[in-house]
Order: sequence, then C-alpha cells, then structure tokens
Amino acid sequence: MAERLEWTDQYNLNVPDIDKQHQQLVVIANEVYDLATGNPEEYKRRAKDELKKLVDYTQYHLNYEADFLEKEGYPQVSFHKMQHEQFIKKINADMEKLAEPKQEDGLVLYDFLLKWLFSHIAKSDKAWSYYILSK
Repeated sequence: MAERLEWTDQYNLNVPDIDKQHQQLVVIANEVYDLATGNPEEYKRRAKDELKKLVDYTQYHLNYEADFLEKEGYPQVSFHKMQHEQFIKKINADMEKLAEPKQEDGLVLYDFLLKWLFSHIAKSDKAWSYYILSK
C-alpha cells in the first residue's frame, strides 16, 4: 500500500518556482492520501473533487514546466513535453473510470502519480535543471 510522502531537499531542482510547484503537488497528493485512508463516508463525499484538484494542479504544473523549458531553450523540450502528454492522457483516462471512486482507487491514483512524479523529477527534471543551471 502507498505511504504518505514527505518532501525532502533531495527532490529540489534549485529552480524556485518549479520546486514550489513540486512541493504543492505533494501537499495536494497527501490530502488525497489522508482522505483515502480516513473515514469512508467522507471519502465518498469529497473524493471526486479532491482527485480532480490533484489532476488539475498536476496538469497546470506540467504545462508551466514545459513553457519554462521552451523559454529557456532546453534542447530536449519536445521529448520532455511528450512525457508530460503521455502522463496526462493516462491520468485523465484513470479519472474517467472513477464513476464512484472507492478509497482503494484514490490510493492507486495517489501511488501512481507520486511514483511517476518522483521518477520524472529524479531523471528528466534533474537533466534539464543541470542544463539550465549551467548556462
């Protein structure tokens, strides 16, 4: 089962706006986690809104990051954007399946999103941050 995640400095890219957005994603994701591991009735009442909030903020962040990379002239921006687009398609498809979300569904989405996010930060985002910070 997924565990609640706490942000640590190892995830920082030293690009303040992006780091703040990554931290905010963790905050929102942890709200979903807390809801999914708490009272089942409260989860039923709030799940769709909280999951939508998480997906919407994720999309906002990924679009912001892609625009930032374009402005910075990152040479791998097309590949990076493709990774974002594939992820957004997957997460939107998962959301459409949640007609009546169960607590397990919230945990599965939470787990998938955070695994993808932190793998993406550790590999793809670190690569562009090294490029941008060395300019």
